[in-house]
Amino acid sequence: MRYLILLTTSCAMLLGVSLGDIEKSKQKMIASLDEINGSAKTTISRIVKSDFNLHAYRENYFLPISYLYGSNFADNGTHDAKNLETEFQVSIRYDFSSNLLGLGEIYSFGYTQRSWWQLYAESAFFRESNYQPEIFVKVPTYKTFLRRSFIKGFKLSAIHQSNGRGGIYERSWNRLSVASYLQYKNLITELELWYRAPDAKDYNPNLLDYMGHGALTFMLPYDQHLFKLKLRSNPVHATSAVEFTYTHPLPARDENDLFFYVKTFNGYGESLINYDQHMNKISIGVGISR
Repeated sequence: MRYLILLTTSCAMLLGVSLGDIEKSKQKMIASLDEINGSAKTTISRIVKSDFNLHAYRENYFLPISYLYGSNFADNGTHDAKNLETEFQVSIRYDFSSNLLGLGEIYSFGYTQRSWWQLYAESAFFRESNYQPEIFVKVPTYKTFLRRSFIKGFKLSAIHQSNGRGGIYERSWNRLSVASYLQYKNLITELELWYRAPDAKDYNPNLLDYMGHGALTFMLPYDQHLFKLKLRSNPVHATSAVEFTYTHPLPARDENDLFFYVKTFNGYGESLINYDQHMNKISIGVGISR
């Protein structure tokens, strides 16, 4: 259902439906609620407006064209996979507390689901889905002695990621990570380092050989263009990954809430099921957050 809502919303936006028009329709629905007392009407109002303090977290996108070139997908325990598929990601967060230490920090729960859908195959199966719940705290530096520093904040996270499968095709890991955010003029840099927590049963003991111990992300906005470059590497095992994304608001929209989205990937760790397979992919579609 979540994917249907995302696809329907994207289609509505592409057809030129204004967010203002949507909000007006919601207000009319609320106003039509007769003979309901104040508290109950507020409750219904929040349900209609979906006003539950949920926010976009990581990128949310729908990429109907995602093409693997130069190789084929390795065995994933399902049907033979075509090189052309559809990829999408849904990512939300809930901010549940703030400023407990007086540092202006924000405590949040996040959930990200990324799926690879063999839409063009005869049975249109899901080749892989990765699920990532996490809890994290972001600490800005403006309330500390680093007020004028190029270091803008830190993020501490506890993360679980798995593909929800069993047997020989199960992939999962838990990690603790610390990230720092740096800014130099228009260039924003995120440096994330992680520690893999021990598992009672390790379904992928060599995962870090391919995922490395951290990631470096560069983000450069230019007017309404946004360029992102994410790098991972494990020099000991000569494995790495480079992911590049470009986004720009679609010209048919005034709210800047729907974006043209292009992504390329080269390296290891594109998905959990094929983390040890080198891949070259290019994907094109739309995003609703970046």
